[in-house]
Amino acid sequence: MIRRTRLTSGLAAVVVALAAALAVPPAGRAAPPPPATADPGTWVTLITGDRVLVRPSGVLAVQPAPRSRPARFQEVVRHGDRYLIPADAAGLLRAGTLDWQLFNVTGLVRQGLDDAHAARIPLLIGYAGGARAAKLVAPPGAHMRRALPGVGMTAVDADRSGAFWRELSPASGLRTQGIATVWLNGRAKASLDESVPHIGAPAAWQRGLTGKGVRVAVLDTGIAADHPDLAGKVATAKDFSGKGSAADGNGHGTHVASTVAGSGAAAEGRYRGVAPDATLAVGKVLDDSGWGEFDDILAGMQWAAADAGADVVNMSLGGYGTDGTDPLSAAVNTLSREHGTLFVVAAGNDGADEWVSTPAAADEALAVGSLSKTDVLSEFSNRGPRIGDGAVKPDLAAPGEDIVAARPAGVPPLGEPVGDAYQRLSGTSMATPHVAGTAALLAQQHPEWTGDRLKAALMSTAVPVEGAGPYAVGTGRVDADRATRQAVTATGSVSTYLKWPTAGSTAKRPVTWHNTGTEAVTLELDAALTGRDGSPAPEGLLSLPGSTVTVPAGGSATVDLLVSARDGGAGTYGGVLTARGAGGAVATRTALSVSQEPEMYDLTLNLVDRDGAAVGESDYPSVVIFDLDRSDFFFWGGVGTHRLPAGRYAVHATIETPRAGQEPTFAFITHPELKLNRDATQTLDARDGKQVSVTADNPAARGGGYVVQTMTKVSDCGCVHGMSTSLDPRFHEAYAATVPGTSSSSFAFGQSRRASEADLELFAAGDQRFEVAAGWLSGSPTPEEALTLPVVHAGAGTPEDLAKVDARGKLVLFEVSGETTYEEAYRRTEHIKQAGGRLAMVLVTEDLGVAAVRAAEEEPVPALPTLRGYGPTAARFADLAKAGGLTATYASRPLPKYRYELAYGVTGQVSTAQVHRPRTRDLAAVRTAYHDNAPGTARYYVASVPFFGTRLGGGWSQPTAAGREQVEYFTPGNWELITHGYWGPRDTLHDTLDLKAGKAYRIAWNKAVAGPTFRDGPWVRRVDGAIDAVLPMYGDAAGRPRVPFAEDGTDSGSITLYRDGVEVGTAPVPDAARFPVPDEPGRYRLVAQTRRAVDWWPLWTEVSAAWTFRSSGADEGEPLPLLTTRFDPAVDVRNRAPGGRAFTFPAYVERQDAGAVRVKRFTVDVSYDGGRTWRKAAVTRNGPRWTVTVHHPATGHASLRARVTDAAGNTLEQTVLRAYQIG
Repeated sequence: MIRRTRLTSGLAAVVVALAAALAVPPAGRAAPPPPATADPGTWVTLITGDRVLVRPSGVLAVQPAPRSRPARFQEVVRHGDRYLIPADAAGLLRAGTLDWQLFNVTGLVRQGLDDAHAARIPLLIGYAGGARAAKLVAPPGAHMRRALPGVGMTAVDADRSGAFWRELSPASGLRTQGIATVWLNGRAKASLDESVPHIGAPAAWQRGLTGKGVRVAVLDTGIAADHPDLAGKVATAKDFSGKGSAADGNGHGTHVASTVAGSGAAAEGRYRGVAPDATLAVGKVLDDSGWGEFDDILAGMQWAAADAGADVVNMSLGGYGTDGTDPLSAAVNTLSREHGTLFVVAAGNDGADEWVSTPAAADEALAVGSLSKTDVLSEFSNRGPRIGDGAVKPDLAAPGEDIVAARPAGVPPLGEPVGDAYQRLSGTSMATPHVAGTAALLAQQHPEWTGDRLKAALMSTAVPVEGAGPYAVGTGRVDADRATRQAVTATGSVSTYLKWPTAGSTAKRPVTWHNTGTEAVTLELDAALTGRDGSPAPEGLLSLPGSTVTVPAGGSATVDLLVSARDGGAGTYGGVLTARGAGGAVATRTALSVSQEPEMYDLTLNLVDRDGAAVGESDYPSVVIFDLDRSDFFFWGGVGTHRLPAGRYAVHATIETPRAGQEPTFAFITHPELKLNRDATQTLDARDGKQVSVTADNPAARGGGYVVQTMTKVSDCGCVHGMSTSLDPRFHEAYAATVPGTSSSSFAFGQSRRASEADLELFAAGDQRFEVAAGWLSGSPTPEEALTLPVVHAGAGTPEDLAKVDARGKLVLFEVSGETTYEEAYRRTEHIKQAGGRLAMVLVTEDLGVAAVRAAEEEPVPALPTLRGYGPTAARFADLAKAGGLTATYASRPLPKYRYELAYGVTGQVSTAQVHRPRTRDLAAVRTAYHDNAPGTARYYVASVPFFGTRLGGGWSQPTAAGREQVEYFTPGNWELITHGYWGPRDTLHDTLDLKAGKAYRIAWNKAVAGPTFRDGPWVRRVDGAIDAVLPMYGDAAGRPRVPFAEDGTDSGSITLYRDGVEVGTAPVPDAARFPVPDEPGRYRLVAQTRRAVDWWPLWTEVSAAWTFRSSGADEGEPLPLLTTRFDPAVDVRNRAPGGRAFTFPAYVERQDAGAVRVKRFTVDVSYDGGRTWRKAAVTRNGPRWTVTVHHPATGHASLRARVTDAAGNTLEQTVLRAYQIG
């Protein structure tokens, strides 16, 4: 059954341009990423339907989904990732209904959930009532993946149209759907001859403890069950990744499994696992690239605990850092408590503080960090404390560096091969199975113990790690010998959080010792806490009731630790409670964490609109508060009292003032630096606002959009947080101010205006002439025309309603509810067409939230041009139409002939009007040609200019038709321009222009001939003993790079490297490759070929190149001396050259390392039959360039081949098939 998308009311919004300057590392990949300077950005669609263009350094632009009010967004940095939060999502975020990761745009790109790699948005739905409520039916706007009743969730895929989001809006049936929480169904990634003895496993083996009778589940990339070390080990296996079997095509899972239970048979026992007699339950939850969706992992966890009978579950994988309340962590807690299973989980490999990843962050998880084999903390190992409550994480550490374990046959190694059957890997993934294996030994010894008891025993018997505190290694390094030998164990960790006001507050925390021995044991107690910086904790913060505890034989004893808040003691403190028996034969360790909340105060905010009326509470928050010193803290709310830590804050308010029959005015009032050291009240008054606007001096340039940004720079990261609001300058008035008497160097205010002819104008004519806010109904034809038409109101547009009016030759307006499907709306336009209507207009009478922006592909389109009215002006227009006698003037200009890109900013304060109306002659004039590859194509563009550590600009635009020229005017500045076709990353180019006032420029986008280019590199270089190659094979005639897109099969091809005539390796993709090479000098040949066979790409269908060059280890980090040939023929905007005559064009020989190129030999051949036959072209030197002359037939295509040798002996052979069109 096809679910039809519904209409809702929504004001057509322009685009928000946002950016900030905090780099976020991209996801790891086998091949290198492109240079940052050449990154045109990645499009991501949020659950709200908003599309975001983002790169690691920040958000470039936003294309808002339609809304009934102007779009407003907050951009912030949390833990190094950049989030873009629509205002209408803030309430659900605050309520805990929505997952923050749904708006983590850099995280979505890192997980491959951008628009180029994911067709839908994967979600996990939690239902009120938990496991019993998990549903087998997807909610509206989503598609079912699987039900997960064991953890109370359902996995669904939401359409990018925004239809599912409508169901979450306040007016929807969220509660009737039973939805309690919506999480991102994110993706997790796979995070022994010396290490196994190092943790004391052989001593446990000698006591007969080998894991016999214990089942360990390994949830990973699968297993090579035929590996000699794992023969007969697998009791059960199941695939959750969609591969169809649990076979390991990656190698990570096999390595992990053999560390747990491998026999070492392929190396005569040398690489034996920790619990060699344990049996394995293998769940393939990660695909062969090492990634897995959360729902696959959740299903595997549920299976391991409930169905596979696992005593211990090893999870050498992880997602992002969390506070332990995310879906994976919640599932660990649920399954652990219900089934008594111990989940042993890798802490993660980001090397970051306060970033233990999910699901290791769970209360019940045994989170494992990594050490070297000499007990030194690994640089990559994630550290605690846990986000939010400061709890101890990780819990324990184990060897995780240079671990040798089994490798599947026939699978490329992930690390250094060790013989034919093993490989050496490092990571918390490698540390985790050491602990899981030790847990199996302990479970064999104590089969009655549940997971919580195993966890406590492993933690409390760990050995200390010199120089590493509890937030790095928990209680220390796992010790299999002591864990299985010592009769006394203790609570593993105790965490305490004291809330402000803390004066006089205390908390008792029990620590319990168990003694399975036959004699009582007396232990001496000692505890010490230190701050995160190593300084001693305030005296008296932690105290013990006594210096000893006696644990009876076969019994237990408990001691209550007393935590007492201290004046000036705000902060987080960690340490270890040690308990030692006489002579040290018995010793336990309990990790301690105490967090004393800083002083907190009430900030009461009052908002006043421009009419002097108090602004009340609203579902649409009007205030955002940024901490000027901590990037990870911000608050989005409204009027009322907010509890905040003492500190410095910027308070940004957006205050709307309603106007009868018009769109409201907007006032942007900011207190740029409010010092909060006591309870305080602050009034933000819209009447303080000064007029702000940006307009062109061309009165016809009324269309386009207007973006207002208020920005705050945060000291700890130097990054910029901000609020951006998109307005329609034809309908909204804007005002701005800082609170009188305030200013701050951390504050800035920006305005961006993209101005052009209005693509659509609608006026009510006559004495009450006014403009009506309207856009095109999704899918509508958009003719270029200007008409004056009588208007008739046709009720709901049904045949019965139309029978009551004369629609012939008129603009026919009809009204529908937000429950109406597009299909039904289109059907009513067919009725209007049959009744003789000339133009239709629909008004949606209910605001149900964000609309689906287009119909599904299988649905029809309107039968005639159909407008969609928005807001108060459209309602007023409808009232006049009902009264009768209304006439309207309408103009449609789908292809504006010019545009303005205007941007202005001020810093410190806004105390005067910021009204800008530059003269066209004082702007930079750029005549821009948009060349196309196929008729009917279009190009989109983004333009931004740096300001205040971020960027200003009009953001994303409506498309400009390719195959045309237009003049574009810019305020002076260093503008970054990005253009792409409908196909996004497959056809994206970017450039940076330093534009001067009053100067004229020319620029041509996508001009023939495309071919390899190395501008903005380095693209090919030596890094860490390898040659990294990212090959922009489709650069345009100006040399702007464009890399093939192999992700979805758009482009095919290969890259091969030879050294001294011997093949080093081949990558079966045309975009990027990495080849390990020796340091010794050698002569290399790099051969690349890319093919693109799609309808919208009729030119440059095959591009190939072969480079030769010399290189050695001395070139580390340097660009390699690869040559390119760039052809720049005088083609028209259709990339056509005249036929039937001689044709001359320039060619340029360039080299990646930017060194001067002394060319010894340069030849060009031309083909007119697709490369089957070639003829030489005439080539002459003309200063820094070359001139090529060919003789064209009347029609067809020219293909070009160039051969170059320079004085250093570097060579190039480059071929472009269908280089340009002829005739």
